[in-house]
Amino acid sequence: MHIRTIHKYKVIKRFSFCKKMYDIAETIYIQEKDLTHANPQKVFGQEKEHLTDISSEVYESLCKGFIIKDDNDSINQNKSQ
Repeated sequence: MHIRTIHKYKVIKRFSFCKKMYDIAETIYIQEKDLTHANPQKVFGQEKEHLTDISSEVYESLCKGFIIKDDNDSINQNKSQ
């Protein structure tokens, strides 16, 4: 069983999703896409609580001007060393 990595993102443009407003500079965490089973991606808040599941299409839309990957994502940088 493959364990999917969770990446840290910064909100760069306010948006509302699933009855929650995400503000600029807020941190969210998004699980990488499951290529094998096509399971939805999970979104976690700053407190690392599960907020919602999103489709790959929604994730791609968020990456087009609403969120950017956090370069200080030390959790995932340690895995690549």
